[in-house]
Amino acid sequence: MSARIRIHCGERLSIEHVEALYGEMESALASEADVELDAGQVHYCDTAGLQLLVSLRREMQKTSHDIHWLATSEVFYQTCGYLGLNESLGLSRPE
Repeated sequence: MSARIRIHCGERLSIEHVEALYGEMESALASEADVELDAGQVHYCDTAGLQLLVSLRREMQKTSHDIHWLATSEVFYQTCGYLGLNESLGLSRPE
């Protein structure tokens, strides 16, 4: 198993938190490790936050790495579904 870096998305995956998450994701990309994302506590997300995740996944796939979802909240999953992003983010229905 390759090394993995865990990133928690927090309760709000939104424009006001994108800069902090970007820094974590930039470090993860530089480390050339897979990323474990925890979106289980997300109560609100907007397109800026989701765009960051889509960009992260695309960049990771260029280097044969990927995102592994630890958890996704129902709100997060539904919002991604409304925007047609579940496939782009590699999401499956939360348990």
